[in-house]
Amino acid sequence: RQVGAPNPQPGHPIIHASDRDAGAIKMAQENAARAGVGEWINFKQQAFSAIQATGPGWVITNPPYGVRISASHDIRNLYAHLGDVLRQQCPGWNYAILSNDDRLLAQARLPEMHRLALVNGGLPVKLVIGHITQSKSVRKNNAD
Repeated sequence: RQVGAPNPQPGHPIIHASDRDAGAIKMAQENAARAGVGEWINFKQQAFSAIQATGPGWVITNPPYGVRISASHDIRNLYAHLGDVLRQQCPGWNYAILSNDDRLLAQARLPEMHRLALVNGGLPVKLVIGHITQSKSVRKNNAD
């Protein structure tokens, strides 16, 4: 533990971070440790669809886009699946998605509240922020 690093207090939120790639988790753990915030973050290797939302919260994600993928990969279904998972498993939560492609963002079919223009790794990107509404299929099942 570094001197002066944050020390989570009771009631402080803990960040739950996940990725299906073990290498990405290891790199994120190392970055968090260098920043002195490793003890605030619970890292887990798992698919995005395994998310288990409890209580109020945020989902913040940086899915593949642009130069992060090859031209031969069509990832529209990935963004559609992202939106489906959020509506089904995180209703009432807020979200933020970082991407540079409006067509991909539209595939998630999530209502937007804010859109910020940023630069990430030298690429112009958008951070889209919104509130996740419950999917119609979940509402129907809960009404039974």
